[in-house]
Amino acid sequence: MTFVAHPLDQRRASLSLEPEPLGEGGQGTVTRVTGPGRLVYKEYTPQAGAVNDRALADLVNFGDNLPPTERHLLLGVCAWPVARVRDGDRITGFLMHEIPAEFLRDIGGASAPVEARYLLFQPDRAWQDPRQPDIAGRTGIALAAARLVDLLHGHGFVLGDLSSRNLLWQPAPPYKIFVLDCDDFRRHGGEPVLGQAHTPGWDDPLQPSTGPDLDTDRYKLALLMGRVLACDAHVRPGKELTLLPGLEPRTAHAVADLFARAAGPRGSRPIAREWVQAILGHRRIIVSRPPLRQVSEPAEHAETHRPDSEWISPPIGSSVNPPSPETPSRASRTSVPISQQPPPRSVPTSRPSPISAQVSQPPLGSVPQAPPPVPRESVPVTMPTTTGPSVPDRPVTLGERVTASDAFAEQRRISRSAISDEQVTALINGLDARDGRLSVTEAGALINEPVERTGLLMGAAKRLLNVDGYDVLTLKDGDQTVDLNLRLLMEQFFDEEVEP
Repeated sequence: MTFVAHPLDQRRASLSLEPEPLGEGGQGTVTRVTGPGRLVYKEYTPQAGAVNDRALADLVNFGDNLPPTERHLLLGVCAWPVARVRDGDRITGFLMHEIPAEFLRDIGGASAPVEARYLLFQPDRAWQDPRQPDIAGRTGIALAAARLVDLLHGHGFVLGDLSSRNLLWQPAPPYKIFVLDCDDFRRHGGEPVLGQAHTPGWDDPLQPSTGPDLDTDRYKLALLMGRVLACDAHVRPGKELTLLPGLEPRTAHAVADLFARAAGPRGSRPIAREWVQAILGHRRIIVSRPPLRQVSEPAEHAETHRPDSEWISPPIGSSVNPPSPETPSRASRTSVPISQQPPPRSVPTSRPSPISAQVSQPPLGSVPQAPPPVPRESVPVTMPTTTGPSVPDRPVTLGERVTASDAFAEQRRISRSAISDEQVTALINGLDARDGRLSVTEAGALINEPVERTGLLMGAAKRLLNVDGYDVLTLKDGDQTVDLNLRLLMEQFFDEEVEP
């Protein structure tokens, strides 16, 4: 692979490092950089293997391209790579921010990070200082972890080695988290920086031979949720979950239900957003998803769409207020989850930022309670009857359901669009059959249009499907690929509860 320099690359010889490292691991040694910025340098060991410099550059780019407020928030909860370090044309490691002091305590006579594993056992005499949080504190820690996974999955990142070893927590209110080993993260369908690490006891029994993926993350998130809320280092989905006392009954029931579901086949495991809803006490919609098919195509051509992209993640800090009626959030619309009578659908003047919307954090004293369910009309699932000869019954396609929905009719009313309903139906059905991803050429064949016109019509389709500015349909790879977030499509256009 040809080496490509990055504007933020730092020369290894230019770094001024403290003489003693802060710590050593299986893949590298971490040493503090002298000077301002509280940066540390992780230098990969020769035993770590070949470094995928492009994958590391992608991580650096992601953080650097965020708006300042969002970047500050990301770096506040993650040891995110901020620059690659190179020696000539060889990447030797990367720079990241040092672990904040609030996540360190005197444990066994030395300052050490407070790992989530201290939440999974009864306190030992050697680590009395990280005092065990009460159930509200544990709930806040679990909630913050679920929000962060939801956020990263929404951006298309696979965490891989999600475990109690690389998740830190602040052992005092307000309870916060900090995640280590972020260079293990990779894009969905892409390659990791190094061979991804694995924490014993945190394996996914159904992990594919190609390595961890989004579904593997979902299983490991279930492990984390159940183990933290039960103070049990070994419980797994499929086994009895004995939660600590003090959880509100509806929340306890929802958590137990999600934990049990995580024992199911690939594709049926709850996503991070469902854990957020459960802990907050919101009503949940369970979207039917068939078990995942194994992808046999090469990794560079594998799907990279964002199956969990839901840019209403509450704050990734310790706790959150429900959105106010003035907040332009999907939670205040008729799409689920709902906790109050939905207001009329409206189009905000700007889309809320996926990270900056996650800032306000009230005390964790209680979990918001949802009022009784509000009756709603079901979305029609059959096409209108027509005159003429009868035809045999057939299942209604996803595209037909969307174009027959009230939400689509409203989008058609407020949006001037040159693409016809029939073409939208064909496009959605084609994308549904291909797991949400087609080339523009393939999309043109579906809607019976030449390639040069298809690009324009994809813009028209975006205006119809991207309700309230959320990216249901997007163009990627230099506008050469059409990407449909199928889960978000269903949430935006169907208001009824979808059961497995």
